[in-house]
Amino acid sequence: MRGFADAFLSITGLIYVMLMTNFMIALTCLPVWVLAVLVDIRVSWLWLAITSILAAPALAGAYAVFKEHSLNRGTAAIRTFFRAWWSSWRRIGPVGLAFQGYFLVVGLDYYAMRLWGYDRYVLPLAVVLVALGTVTAMVAWVGLADRPDLTRRNVLKISLYLAVRKGGWSILTVVVLVVIAMVVWVQLAIGLGVVMAPGLYVVWGNSRRTLLTILPPDERIPDENSPVLRPRKKTRP
Repeated sequence: MRGFADAFLSITGLIYVMLMTNFMIALTCLPVWVLAVLVDIRVSWLWLAITSILAAPALAGAYAVFKEHSLNRGTAAIRTFFRAWWSSWRRIGPVGLAFQGYFLVVGLDYYAMRLWGYDRYVLPLAVVLVALGTVTAMVAWVGLADRPDLTRRNVLKISLYLAVRKGGWSILTVVVLVVIAMVVWVQLAIGLGVVMAPGLYVVWGNSRRTLLTILPPDERIPDENSPVLRPRKKTRP
């Protein structure tokens, strides 16, 4: 009976964490959703690009909630989210601004190629660049939060390298993000109220698995008996 009660509390705690994370992402990124869904993007794309900087600290807050619940079964989602959201502006904000500029440059270049009639030739390259930048950003948020001892530049280098090397997790991350974007675009209420947090939880898990080799040992979620985490035996010379 106790096992059933523990399982019930665990499930209800997870549901609560997901619902509250959905709400806080919707709240902190409200200008993004209004411009992306309720206003014609052809008119508001510049403002959408400017306000998208709000997504970086919101992701940091969501990742902090996921980490606290996964490691400690914590359910203080609101306090954890806003504490990470507020503290991440200084460290993650500039990186989010850099990625924002990166995506803006890629988009403008593709638009210029389209005006010149070369869009069909550069479309595959643009898609690859956007996907690579997106995956690197998702991985970098985890690295910036979990390894404050590393500089931003080192975290970005490691994130890019591991995102390419562990392409399976990166592809899954892109697929999940595309699904989230499609649901939000078609059904805003379902996307923000139901799908957003579970999808980002998968993205967060993929990013942590990508960075598994550089995460602190006491913060690694996989089983300690896993061969990946098992310390190597020292050999005598």
